[in-house]
Amino acid sequence: MSELVDVLDARGSRTGLAVPKEEAHRRGLWHRCFHCWICGEDVAGKPYLLLQRRAMGKDSWPGYLDVTAAGHLKSGEEPLDGLRELEEELGLRPEPSRLISLGTRRIEQEIPQGCDRELHEVFLLVDHTPPHRFRLQREEVASLVVLGLDEAKRLLREGEARAIEYADGRAVGTRVRAAELVPDKGLGEVVAAARRALRGERVGRVF
Repeated sequence: MSELVDVLDARGSRTGLAVPKEEAHRRGLWHRCFHCWICGEDVAGKPYLLLQRRAMGKDSWPGYLDVTAAGHLKSGEEPLDGLRELEEELGLRPEPSRLISLGTRRIEQEIPQGCDRELHEVFLLVDHTPPHRFRLQREEVASLVVLGLDEAKRLLREGEARAIEYADGRAVGTRVRAAELVPDKGLGEVVAAARRALRGERVGRVF
């Protein structure tokens, strides 16, 4: 049975209704999601952002690059309940206190199933776990892509950048293109926040 999500009004308040997420997409109903970006430093001390490549079997944006871990919040859940997505998709179980809130993003976009109207509760996690040690949920995540923060700026500026992709126990140098990114995820703001967090500076809400 499909999971139920809370239907929100345009201000983000619960309406008291809950519907299957597929119905929310089909009817363009506002609902809430959890998004968590992971940043870290490699063995050489170079800062990076970790992206996931969505599995090819996904209904929307198959094979595209996306936020490190994400998912819909079920009916009755609060934002930090979305932490389960990190464990399900990556095998990671951080303490809730380690997550840095970056704020809430309001997204409206056309998708094959209808109109996706979502409020993204966005978090940042500083975690230096080597990418090859994550346990990927193959139904959701095809691979992990390590994108250096300087390369991320190049990606946004020039449309292409160097990266390292981890899949099936192998690390392969590659080039990623801006056209491979799931649209409208606020990558520039996340990169700036990751840089501050890795320097030990205070990170406020950027959304």
